[in-house]
Amino acid sequence: MAKLEKREMVILGVMGILILYAAFEFLVPKKKAVVPSVAQSTSELSNFVTGVTTGLSKGTTKNLQVIISKAEKGWRQDPFLEAKSYQTWSKARETATKAAAPKIEFAYTGYLELKKQRIAIINGMEYREGEELDVKGFVLKSISPVRVVIDNRDARAPQTILLQE
Repeated sequence: MAKLEKREMVILGVMGILILYAAFEFLVPKKKAVVPSVAQSTSELSNFVTGVTTGLSKGTTKNLQVIISKAEKGWRQDPFLEAKSYQTWSKARETATKAAAPKIEFAYTGYLELKKQRIAIINGMEYREGEELDVKGFVLKSISPVRVVIDNRDARAPQTILLQE
C-alpha cells in the first residue's frame, strides 16, 4: 500500500469523525420529549387570558381603542414610499382614473337572423351591425349568435359581451 499524503490523511480523519458522529446519533437512544397534558395546557391558557384581562385597566382600554380607530382609517400616504416616489405614483394614479372611461354594463339577451340581416337585442333594444347604441359613443361592431362586439368611440376599446340565456 502506498504512503498517504497529508491531505488524504486529513480527509480520512474527517470522514472517520463523521462516521462516529452518525453512529452516535443513530444508535444512542434519545430522551422522549415531555408532552404537556390537555388539562395543563388549558389551565395555562386560562391563566394567561385572566392575566391579560386584569392587566388592562380602563385607561389602557381607551388608549387601545384610539390606536385601533387610527389604524382603521385610510392612510394619506404609503409609509414605505419615499416622498418623490409617492408624488409620482399619486399623479400617475390621478391621470389614470381621469382617463379611464366609465364602465357601462350591456345585456345581450337575444339574436335574430332574418335573410342576410343579423339583429342583436341589447338592453331590450334591437340593433343591427354598425348602428349606434342608445348610450352615446358606443357602436355595435359585430354580431354573432353567442356574442356581440361593441366599440367605444371615446376610449377606442372594443367590449365583447356574451349572450345571456
